[in-house]
Amino acid sequence: MATKSDFTAEQWSSMAFAVEDSMMLVSVANGPHFFESMGEATASARYMADQAKTNDSTLVRDLATGLGMHRDKTLPRDLDAMESAVLARVAEASKIVADVAPDELPAFKTFLLGVANAAAQAKNGVDENEQAAIDKIEGALV
Repeated sequence: MATKSDFTAEQWSSMAFAVEDSMMLVSVANGPHFFESMGEATASARYMADQAKTNDSTLVRDLATGLGMHRDKTLPRDLDAMESAVLARVAEASKIVADVAPDELPAFKTFLLGVANAAAQAKNGVDENEQAAIDKIEGALV
């Protein structure tokens, strides 16, 4: 099993931002709504905390433990540009995992999509815009 120590700091940062940015992309799928976004962030944080304790993958537990809900200041504010940047980062992160620890790729994918789904389900279930964002994220995974 791979752990954080198997990755460079840059690789680890890319993986962490891919997870956090995926939650952000789903959160803004219906436009930026402060209170809705807070609920989505809270739901994602709960999911990550649970995964940090219960996931069978050491890599996922390490990743979930080290994540925080901070805004990625490098993401463009324009929604189309943000989407492109997030999807590129997701593709890069999954490629990193595939290259360094290919046996961990399914667990990483499940975790990343779980964070996105937790955000989408936080308020009134998953709507079509949120599902479209999740589908795009899933499509960007290696």
